[in-house]
Amino acid sequence: MYLEHWGLKKAPFGNAPSREIFFKSPQHEEALRRLLYAIEYHKGVAMLTGQVGCGKTTITKALKNRLNKDMFQLKTISNPALQPIDLIKAILIKLGDNLENTNGSKTVLLDRLQKLLHQNAQHGVSTVLAVDEAHVIGNRATLDELRMLLNMQHGDEFLITLILLGQPPLLKNITELQPLKERISITFNLDPLDSKDTLRYVLFRLKSAGASRGIFSKEAIDLIYEYSGGIPLRINNICDRCLLIGLMRKPKIIDSKIVKDAIEDLGS
Repeated sequence: MYLEHWGLKKAPFGNAPSREIFFKSPQHEEALRRLLYAIEYHKGVAMLTGQVGCGKTTITKALKNRLNKDMFQLKTISNPALQPIDLIKAILIKLGDNLENTNGSKTVLLDRLQKLLHQNAQHGVSTVLAVDEAHVIGNRATLDELRMLLNMQHGDEFLITLILLGQPPLLKNITELQPLKERISITFNLDPLDSKDTLRYVLFRLKSAGASRGIFSKEAIDLIYEYSGGIPLRINNICDRCLLIGLMRKPKIIDSKIVKDAIEDLGS
């Protein structure tokens, strides 16, 4: 809608996580390296936490791009608030099992899962399961079921690597389940961007969308940082609204006045 006015090839501030656009702030890059380490060295469980919109899902998508598809199979469960047996079924489906010829027995389902994981391992493929929104798992039995998956081993290595992604309450949930906590080898918490990285983030997103010039003034970026608290999703929302308002007013640059009006517009 506003692409031609701002000289862009695509919308720079989408509010859905993208596999193609990964801003490498120091902490996002560190989180990615830690997860890669956990996967490549079969460390069992890694946990990534952070506020809504800090980039946990984006990191998972970037992780999938970094992994050799011939050596790693990464699947994601986005709604893990399930009973233990339904969680097992969800994992099997994600890994390609259509659940035909099963009687619903948990024992049978676990046996099928173990055979599937063994089959992957025998073909040189490591299985990785990312559990997004893991903080919504309110059933301790479901969390314990995840831990029990680590009992499936091939030689001295786990047959599956778990990546738990969630908001800060996940830390409390895990702390209350000591056996699972002790299995977690890698942890990292994503903080919001600081003011410097907020500026770099906005410029990166604009450049990725084809911008050939600066579009936001320094004062506008400062106000965007103050409003968003450095959370990428909030930055995207306010910047997108600024570009829309700018289309209607036809300025050469987004100034702090437009940002203030965009903030008020978002609040309405």
